[in-house]
Amino acid sequence: MLKCFSTGQQAPARQNRPVKDILETAKRLGAGIIVLSLVVMMGLTFSSQPMDEILAILGGQTRYGSFDGEDISAESYGYAYGACEERFSQFGKLPAIFLNSCLENTLQELYVLPSIAHRLGLDFTPEQIERELVAIAREEYQKQEVLLEADRRQVEDFYQELVQRGSVKLRSRETSARRLSAAILSADPSPEFIDSAARARASTVNLRLVRFTQTGLLANFDDQVNISEDELNSEYETWKKEKPDLEPLDKIKGQVTDRVRTKKKQSMLAGAKESLGKLKPEDGLQAVTRITGIPAVVSNGIPLEGLSRVQAGAQGVNLASGDFFRDLTAYEPGKNRYYGPYQDGEATVYVEIVSVNPRTLNAQEEETLRNEASSRLKQEIYRYLIRTEALRGNFEYRELPEENQQELDVQQ
Repeated sequence: MLKCFSTGQQAPARQNRPVKDILETAKRLGAGIIVLSLVVMMGLTFSSQPMDEILAILGGQTRYGSFDGEDISAESYGYAYGACEERFSQFGKLPAIFLNSCLENTLQELYVLPSIAHRLGLDFTPEQIERELVAIAREEYQKQEVLLEADRRQVEDFYQELVQRGSVKLRSRETSARRLSAAILSADPSPEFIDSAARARASTVNLRLVRFTQTGLLANFDDQVNISEDELNSEYETWKKEKPDLEPLDKIKGQVTDRVRTKKKQSMLAGAKESLGKLKPEDGLQAVTRITGIPAVVSNGIPLEGLSRVQAGAQGVNLASGDFFRDLTAYEPGKNRYYGPYQDGEATVYVEIVSVNPRTLNAQEEETLRNEASSRLKQEIYRYLIRTEALRGNFEYRELPEENQQELDVQQ
């Protein structure tokens, strides 16, 4: 089923006018049409689609999406669809999810990148495209060889043939996108930044970690809970006030014991959280272990790119966060302190940075890492620009259906 994108309900005044037009037309065409119009009205009234989209569908038109208030044209959608089909043709028929991802990226390049290019003065205007096409048409006109002058095609004929292959507007978008992409990918990032990035990629860190969850802490407190007979009797009396028909203690002693144990563990958990909240980083990781009962685990030789999958005993820890990278830059050797706490899903993690281990690179390694860092930086800038501009302009596109992709009328 096709996914329809909308920007919300239309204003009431905008909805009433098309409905009134339908009724006026129905009055002129007779009773049978009136019944049909009523059915259409009910559909309009209860549909969540915008009115202009519904009327476009009723008129046999298809909406392909929009960006910054401009509809995506059928030609642009067809161009993107054809490019994606060609890209994946060697793999045979693919699920729609793959083509949809490619469609989204290609349409963003056709609509989002030209918007950025225009603001940076890098766009290729329709007027420039027209002049370029006229020049090509004149060149083709001059090159043609005919036996009879009547068979000679005019410049206008060649121009129209070029436009039929791709309109001036589509060519303008595609050329502007290419110019901006080339400008981004050919830029030279700061040498100091690239040197730092290359050295960072060659470095590793040694860490000690304490990782725990609330459930894990509660389980860890089991061995620390001692329950006296007085506590059992007191809990039983409290419970009996809430439930007068409670059975004798000797028959439900196990349940009463569980209630006491749970309350004690909850109290211990609250105490642990309070104690952890009072710690200072200079107290060190051993203070975290003393409060939680969780011993620190050692993880050595972790590359910075591997911080998203640090092994902490049997558990994996994701430290690839802005907070940890910021703390890593503030690391000073010889200081006995912890960093954090960091949240990794349900887990809380305290970290001691034992050492940062830079590696001396030979000339070839350094050049390779510099090139990789430069390329990745450019790609990240490219993706960041598209992502933020797409959000600003509320980019949306019409996805291909999961089954039978040809159900969508795509002009190629």
